[in-house]
Amino acid sequence: MAIEPQLTAQAPEIDTASAIENEIPTYRAISTAAVISLVCGFLAIFSFAHWMFLTCAVAAIVLGVLADRNIRRMPDVLTGRGLAQAGMGLGLVFGLAAITTAAVQDGIVTMEARKFARVYETVLQKGSLDDALWFGQHPEVRSSKTPEQIGSELRQASRGRLSVEMDNAALVNLRSKIHDQSATIHFSELEQHGKDGLNVYAAALYELDPAAGKPLPPEERFAMAFMKGTVRNRRYEWWIERVTYPYQPSTFKPPVAKPDDGHGHAH
Repeated sequence: MAIEPQLTAQAPEIDTASAIENEIPTYRAISTAAVISLVCGFLAIFSFAHWMFLTCAVAAIVLGVLADRNIRRMPDVLTGRGLAQAGMGLGLVFGLAAITTAAVQDGIVTMEARKFARVYETVLQKGSLDDALWFGQHPEVRSSKTPEQIGSELRQASRGRLSVEMDNAALVNLRSKIHDQSATIHFSELEQHGKDGLNVYAAALYELDPAAGKPLPPEERFAMAFMKGTVRNRRYEWWIERVTYPYQPSTFKPPVAKPDDGHGHAH
């Protein structure tokens, strides 16, 4: 009787080292640009407080785009697309919102300043000196006082009408040209406007139209009213800081903020 040979199956060899290597994920570095983009995106929220932070919004967008491009190009080396996209999104949202808000506020200031400039035009043309001086007071001061009261207080403080007229020589000179020479004054345009600390300001240009037979020299045709505004009861209220007459158009210089001594006192 023949005995069949016994066959034994041999198990294949397993490359253990290779299997372990395949199970370990390849290390990928987080993109530095993506992280910085996210940080700049968060900082962009301060764009509502100061326009300088708009640079953070721009940086968040630019760095986010660059980081996203590099990560897609080298997916085995870099990671962090989510951070880059979040940075871009924050930069776009806060940057555009801040620009839109600033544009709307600027439009409101311009509209309100023009409105007040036309009111003051009527005061210069038809009002008394006391009326003009009344508009030169802060809204909180004049809210409970009449023009006559303001004029009386200024004369008492200056010891007479002559002192008040000397302190407001440009305004008195302008009114004399309007009333003594029968000239007509009208608001022409806002030369400039902006912010001065917590207040806003505007430079209103006025032009005098002389009466027939009473010509005015070219250098006496224009006046400028520098006015400031503040928000009270959710609306802008204005006052005249100073009147310049005669005035050369396009020569207005915005106010320079006084340096702070660190204790809240300007010098």
